Amino acid sequence: MTDASVHLAAQPRIDTLVTEFHSGAQRLRTDFAGTAWIGDVPDPASGMMGPNYQRRVLDSQLFLPDTHWYTVDELDDAEIQIVVGLLQVPGTAQGSQGLVGAIADPGADFFEHPEHEDRVGICLTLRGRIWSNVGLSYRITVLCRPEAFIRSEPA
Repeated sequence: MTDASVHLAAQPRIDTLVTEFHSGAQRLRTDFAGTAWIGDVPDPASGMMGPNYQRRVLDSQLFLPDTHWYTVDELDDAEIQIVVGLLQVPGTAQGSQGLVGAIADPGADFFEHPEHEDRVGICLTLRGRIWSNVGLSYRITVLCRPEAFIRSEPA
């Protein structure tokens, strides 16, 4: 078995200031969305992924390309929600339908900045085993106090 590579392609990030219903406190809501291309990236002309039919292990934890950076001390009541959906499974070179295998328990969480221990960003975690290239759509929503936000790009 070989390892499957993962390529993240972000959609525009949406940031809004919302009011919590019960407490009236202001919260920063950030919606991250995009596609995780697993195994290969699609052809730019057709939008379709190539038929690479081999068993591969998927074990990936990547910062979102458009992550915000947050201060750790202000995230004690932050909430993260993730939704993923199967977007594309290309057929095999023989013309048959490809096989997904299993993508188990996708997750999103705060993870330390590689160079600044005082800040964290959002990482997408994907694990499983695949047989064909796979395209997954993802949407991650973060709700936190506005004071937790540091900046949009790494320092």
